[in-house]
Amino acid sequence: MKENKLTTFIILLGAISIVTYVFFDKLNNDQVETMGLNLFLSQNYLTTEKNNTNDLDKKGILPGDLALDFTLPIWGENEKVSLSDHNGNFVVVNMWASWCPPCRDEMPYLIQFHEEYEGENVQVLGVNMTTQERNLEVVAQFIEDFQIPFPTLLDERGEVGFGYQVMAIPMTLIIAPDGRIVERHQGYVNYELLKNYYIKARENY
Repeated sequence: MKENKLTTFIILLGAISIVTYVFFDKLNNDQVETMGLNLFLSQNYLTTEKNNTNDLDKKGILPGDLALDFTLPIWGENEKVSLSDHNGNFVVVNMWASWCPPCRDEMPYLIQFHEEYEGENVQVLGVNMTTQERNLEVVAQFIEDFQIPFPTLLDERGEVGFGYQVMAIPMTLIIAPDGRIVERHQGYVNYELLKNYYIKARENY
């Protein structure tokens, strides 16, 4: 039963991702950046969610929740890593697939952010939606094309996509040192948006 639900979810996720692909492909970068920034400014999750929750230990997928933990293999290494391994640091989790144009467009900004802030207890993690890929060769090509310097984790069974209800990609989470989600951003991000999210998170933690 669980496997059937997971399969259904993955099929639904793929369909929605195609719709999102078309949507973002029609928007230019300026439109997407403005949309994302307006969303950030109009929804101050950092204060409202934190102040309104009655259960500070609640695990979930929304801002204010403790992030659901996961353990995934690292691309190119014979080991796995858990999200909770990075408790004590700010963590940026970016979920992507190689065929997704907004994922390709935003990757240079994630790399720029990583290089700018890696000395400030900030960890960027890429999570490849492996169940949506044709094969691992296209994943390898994507990583090589961008020379991604931060760890890429493989969601080989769709556990992260299912657990976090990722209906479209890219998706980016900003997680505070205490393991709490402070931002859940659906869609394309650029460097300035990532920087704004991070600065706002530091101000509140």
